[in-house]
Amino acid sequence: MSLPTTTEVRRPAPRRAPGARYGAAAIASAVAAAVLLAACGPDAPSGEPGSCGSATCGPAQYCVYPPGDCGEGGVVPGNYGVCQQRPTSCDTATPTQVCACDGRVYPNACEAARAGVSIGGGEECAGAAPPGTSACGSYFCSATDAYCQIVEDPHDEIFKMPTRRTCKAIPSSCQAEPSCDCMTAASLVPGKGGCTGAPDCTRDATGSFAVQCTGDLY
Repeated sequence: MSLPTTTEVRRPAPRRAPGARYGAAAIASAVAAAVLLAACGPDAPSGEPGSCGSATCGPAQYCVYPPGDCGEGGVVPGNYGVCQQRPTSCDTATPTQVCACDGRVYPNACEAARAGVSIGGGEECAGAAPPGTSACGSYFCSATDAYCQIVEDPHDEIFKMPTRRTCKAIPSSCQAEPSCDCMTAASLVPGKGGCTGAPDCTRDATGSFAVQCTGDLY
């Protein structure tokens, strides 16, 4: 008599929960990566000592952002910036006072860098213009012998150069009797004012001049 053929019955292997196949080391790595990504995200503090987006500055360095930015711009706020050495001394013979990201006014950009602070915009120091000066973007121009030059990029492109605001000395030809007519004419002299388009001159209640124009910023 022949015996029936024995059929082997295999039980299906128990299903593992998603992620169960990963070991403890892999899970720890994933947690560390999540912490790192969170530190580089929008909620990460960008002004703490040593932090510069995804970089870490040394004790003798500070984080430099584009002027007027303070780490708030970019695709991921605070996730960029460059570590630079803090200067150990500054020349203050011809100071141009500047607004820093901490909301304070420094004698010049070098003194702000020595304090470990990047250059801010006018809104950081709103209402803090020193006596005898006028606000000009991140800087404060002397109302007696300087004016604010505002040059805009005339190119209609996606990535336009940011508007440049700088303190310029009032031309010698205008010092005897400063006026918008004289300032406008001086701004159009090649190599002097940096304007290629027609300048627009204004003068505020303090007597400070501002000349706005278009020019090649490339």
